[in-house]
Amino acid sequence: MRTLADGIRIDGLMADQLALISERAFLTGEAEMADGLLAVVRDHRVAVLQGQGRLAALQARYAILFPDER
Repeated sequence: MRTLADGIRIDGLMADQLALISERAFLTGEAEMADGLLAVVRDHRVAVLQGQGRLAALQARYAILFPDER
């Protein structure tokens, strides 16, 4: 679960950093590059949501299998 949570955090950080780079690219007239970066940002945001869903499902299964380890 920790590895999955770390992956979620990293995807979120990547999305944040790439969004900043995309904004700078747009401000310097590199609209095509900015659009490409935003597509990658969206992929990372989707990965965060998917990871959160997987983590929630895993936590639910773990709670059923190991009810005394909370």
